[in-house]
Amino acid sequence: AVPPALAVALEIYTWIGLGAAVLLGIAALIAWVADGSWVPVRAVVSPTPAGEVVRWFDDSGILGEAPLPHGATVHDEEVDLWARLGRHDTVRVSRTSPLVRSLARLTAGFAALALIGLVVSVVLLFLEG
Repeated sequence: AVPPALAVALEIYTWIGLGAAVLLGIAALIAWVADGSWVPVRAVVSPTPAGEVVRWFDDSGILGEAPLPHGATVHDEEVDLWARLGRHDTVRVSRTSPLVRSLARLTAGFAALALIGLVVSVVLLFLEG
């Protein structure tokens, strides 16, 4: 027989994991949509009195300029970055936002918690008889 405390704990883990995964998944989706579209660009690094800036041309030939982001790896005065579509003053090192990545990972973690709780509950239910 499955101890009642174990059955209750598994049920709680399943529902908490499922609820948190749904809420965090919705938040991740909203953050992803709000983040907008980002396109890869190859930018040239230029020193200025205010610090290093990067300059690039977008698909329509418009010149963009932004401060060199932290963590960018410069090779021969060029750097591969991501520019926000429709903006000419914003770049970053990665395609996705750290907030979106964090929310997606939390969603996956809570969904895994719910799945593990559900699977263990079903296995114990069949083992019980």
